Amino acid sequence: MGKLFKVLGGLVLVLLLLIVAAVIILPMVIDPNDYKGEIVTQVKEQTGRDLKIAGDLKLSVFPWLGIDIGGLELSNAKGFGEQPFAVVKSAAVRVKLMPLLSRQLEVDTVGLDGLVLNLAKSKTGTTNWDDLVKGGAPTEDDKPQAAKGKGLEGFVIGGVDISNARISWDDRSAGQQYTVDQFFLKSGAIRPDSPVDLELGAQLQSKEPELNAKIKLDSTVSLDEKAGMLHLKGLNLQLDATSPLFQKGSMSANLKADVGLGLNGETLSVDGLSLTSDTLQLTGNLKGNNLAAKPAFSGTLNLAELNLREWLTGQGVALPETADSQVLTRFSADLELAAQGDVTRLNKVVIALDDTKINGNASLKGSAIGFDLDVDSINLDRYLPPVKEEAAAPAKTADAKGSGDEPLLPVELLRSLNLNGSLKIGQMVIKKLTAKQILVTVKASQGKITTEQKIGAFYQGSLNSVVNLDVAGKTPVMQLEEQALNIQAGPLLKDMIAKDKFDGKGNFQAKLQTSGNSINAFKRGLNGDLDFRFENGSVKGFNLAQMLREGQAKLKGEKLPASDEPPQTDFSEMGGSAVIQNGVLNNQDLLAKSPFLRVTGAGSVNLVAETLDYLVKPVIVSTAAGQGGEGLEQLKGIPVPVKLTGPYASPDYSIDWAQVVTGSQKAKLEEKKAEGKQQLDEKKDEAKQKLENKLKDKLKGLFN
Repeated sequence: MGKLFKVLGGLVLVLLLLIVAAVIILPMVIDPNDYKGEIVTQVKEQTGRDLKIAGDLKLSVFPWLGIDIGGLELSNAKGFGEQPFAVVKSAAVRVKLMPLLSRQLEVDTVGLDGLVLNLAKSKTGTTNWDDLVKGGAPTEDDKPQAAKGKGLEGFVIGGVDISNARISWDDRSAGQQYTVDQFFLKSGAIRPDSPVDLELGAQLQSKEPELNAKIKLDSTVSLDEKAGMLHLKGLNLQLDATSPLFQKGSMSANLKADVGLGLNGETLSVDGLSLTSDTLQLTGNLKGNNLAAKPAFSGTLNLAELNLREWLTGQGVALPETADSQVLTRFSADLELAAQGDVTRLNKVVIALDDTKINGNASLKGSAIGFDLDVDSINLDRYLPPVKEEAAAPAKTADAKGSGDEPLLPVELLRSLNLNGSLKIGQMVIKKLTAKQILVTVKASQGKITTEQKIGAFYQGSLNSVVNLDVAGKTPVMQLEEQALNIQAGPLLKDMIAKDKFDGKGNFQAKLQTSGNSINAFKRGLNGDLDFRFENGSVKGFNLAQMLREGQAKLKGEKLPASDEPPQTDFSEMGGSAVIQNGVLNNQDLLAKSPFLRVTGAGSVNLVAETLDYLVKPVIVSTAAGQGGEGLEQLKGIPVPVKLTGPYASPDYSIDWAQVVTGSQKAKLEEKKAEGKQQLDEKKDEAKQKLENKLKDKLKGLFN
């Protein structure tokens, strides 16, 4: 037995001596630098690139079997300049020797320092790494064969340490340049079934747009082989950026979540998502399936209420001036989304904007947008630019150039629209007009847009309209059909133009067509027809009866006392029709009635020049007291021509009194003729009566 122990002891001693000899002798006998030339040659043959090994290659044996590389440089692809494709300052990888004897692989921290990678794309679209990845599919002989034997029973990496890396991207085809600088990646020990701490950071720089951003990511990574999942627990991504794009000069954002990724690349889960940037707070959960073939995502997102105006301004977004500076100060949203392929659906949309609540759903399929939204109440005037008082300007002519010739429609945008949706609004205020019970449907495709508006409550009436807009051709073409029922014109005009010009309950319908892309072009190209009828109203601004009395007094050389009657002309009904040709409206059948007069009218209105040439003929039918015919007995039954000319916003008027006098004299002559005829008839009747009486007396004498 003693001899056996001596033999075993001798073997152990020999083994230890061999190991010590290997540790001492191998580095002395084997110099890895002797293989530099062969390595460089192989790289040249395989890639056509030049490899420079600047530093020494250092070999270690015990307790770590490994190699240290002092420095590497790989040349760039042909046509991309003298700048090297990749540079490595130093790299090291070591494997623990003794655990290999028991099929255990323990790798020391894998280190890479000073990596510089210059990526580029030419103007023709080729990249400076295309030649490195070309080569065709591997043959059966090239494919790795399955390992025989038991293989390794354990695998441990002490960690990964990549530091001072720099990656640049020069896209000459798009004129864009980006740089990732100060990149680092550090991890804890990587062991089976054990979580690994991971830390990553980088500095991102770009010229267009000018941006400098610092990124830092922390997470704990774990592998669940049974479930086939890779988990990133407590992922924390911090972004700090500076740019002239931001009003404050800087912007910060933080993303937190627990992320799960299927090892088969098919599933993804994001739980406890939290994104914050200044006052913006977005939370939610997302799930993804079938990621490799046809990705599908679903989840919920919640945006907490924030001052949208302040947040957007802080991000450098210039907001247009609004009439109400307090709008866009309260905004929040809840969304339920589902996406698969090129289809994204918002199955539930809940948005709060200031005092407005919006509910509904929306979808996006390729470029096609669909929506079905319900808005409770909104005052759009608050969001429009403030109304500015315009300085007095000379009257415009048909050929005048100005704002009316500015492009009105964003034609290219409208051509690209692909819409199909409906919008319900409980109440809306726009341009001071109030409408309720609104339903708007929109369809747009290939430059042809159709909108239909139904307003159930519009100034005590209703309004329906259909607008067809065709921008597919060179010149936009618009068609309009509109019908208004039982509209109270007075309140409508007060809200529309802030002037009390007209009153009455009326119906209106029109079929119009025009073309062009400016207000003036629309006016010049306007064609169609319309008709209207109003009841129990008045035309404000002038008292027709008073005008007639004043004119009559002037003819007589008299002066009327001041009148306290309101400057308006009442009517019980008024209606007519019109035809519009090339921006000129022609009406020949105006008829208005009131208790004391009948008014007919005919003439034209030039919508381009904004002038009118119109003749109104009122006829006195009653001389009762009150607003009407008192004092106009001499004009009863006589048409009084009133000529309206000039700008239709403030027309001039004149009365053709010569025709009135002629009519008056003719009426008197007719009256005298009528009186003479009446006297003659009376004398005839008297003679006839006398004759009858005599005849009766004679007849009595015959029978007595």
